[in-house]
Amino acid sequence: MSFREKTAWVTVLAIVVVVTLYWLHVPDPFRASPTPVLLHAMGVCLAAFLLIELAGWLVLRWRFPRDAREPRDERELLIDLRALRIAYYTFLAGALGGVFVTLHLAGTGPVGVGMAVFSAFVLSQLARHLARIVLHRRGF
Repeated sequence: MSFREKTAWVTVLAIVVVVTLYWLHVPDPFRASPTPVLLHAMGVCLAAFLLIELAGWLVLRWRFPRDAREPRDERELLIDLRALRIAYYTFLAGALGGVFVTLHLAGTGPVGVGMAVFSAFVLSQLARHLARIVLHRRGF
């Protein structure tokens, strides 16, 4: 397993843990009026995500120093480009679908639209790193 694949696993783990904790602790993120709890929870989750990422990267760098120093080859660059393309289409579909659902079906305000777009971004990053893992596993 390459160093880039290991860091993708750390990122997937961090996203899943932080998003699960966020959705469990925020009562109703798609409300029409924002609450201080919503902003506080987003700040705490961002800090938790950064700490998990930093700790995971430092542990991987400490355990596998030679792999961490290797430059990216052409295969890894192509894997990153393919994963980015998958993330782009995931974000596009999620953001447009989220805006449609929150405005037309749920009737929420701008905070709900912002949360839908933010959720689409998180989902696209999860798709990006899962695609990186799958493409590394497949060998291309």
